[in-house]
Amino acid sequence: MNALAQDMARALDPALLALDAEIELDEWQAEFVRSDAPQTAMLIPRQHGKTEASVIKSLSVATTEPDSLILIASPAQRLSDEFVLRARTTHNRIKDAAPLVGDAARRIEFANGSRLLALPGDNDGDTIRGLANVRLAIIDEAARCSDALIAAIRPMLATNRRAQLVYLSTPKGKRGAFYETWTSSDSDWHRIQVALGSCPRITPEFLARERKNLGETKFREEYLCEFLDTEDAAFSTSIIDAMFTNEVRPLWV
Repeated sequence: MNALAQDMARALDPALLALDAEIELDEWQAEFVRSDAPQTAMLIPRQHGKTEASVIKSLSVATTEPDSLILIASPAQRLSDEFVLRARTTHNRIKDAAPLVGDAARRIEFANGSRLLALPGDNDGDTIRGLANVRLAIIDEAARCSDALIAAIRPMLATNRRAQLVYLSTPKGKRGAFYETWTSSDSDWHRIQVALGSCPRITPEFLARERKNLGETKFREEYLCEFLDTEDAAFSTSIIDAMFTNEVRPLWV
């Protein structure tokens, strides 16, 4: 296959990029990589491949759509930097990959003008304002990111007609933008959920040890992806919800 045909094939099917990097995607990963949904929320257990799928999607956009800006944000700069490292490593495994013209710990710049930037997540979002025309914004461990950070990123996609916003996370209590998004009935969001046990790379023996050592509550949060009340909550969500009823008519409307 010549270079032009290869580039066209990768543009038509972004999942081909994974094969070129010798990565076999799970069915849900391939669905996500190919999706053109403007907003996607993913509820995925630990170590089930959400970051790997996001790396492939980022590289696909960067290499097939010139001058694209891809952002990765997470609760801490270290996690965002790790995403860039994984993207660089995967890129280097792809034969005849688009060349890099800039390569640093927190960014990758491609010869076609595309950029992949790691944003600091451990702040209120004030230091990242100013970016615009973002093609793809991925918020990793979104349940642990501040609402202020997420609010600062969302407007950056306003002027790009193909813009995509992705929340990927495990749960962290019944609060915050990710919890509200996942539990809402808003049809504007494409939701992807992966069940524990669907990843062939994780053995039942490992999960049994995790359940024993983490404890039931933490295991349910990290691997079963259950939204649980935070440990510092004075009252459980069920008690608070029980205080309200639709059976009594209000005195005033």
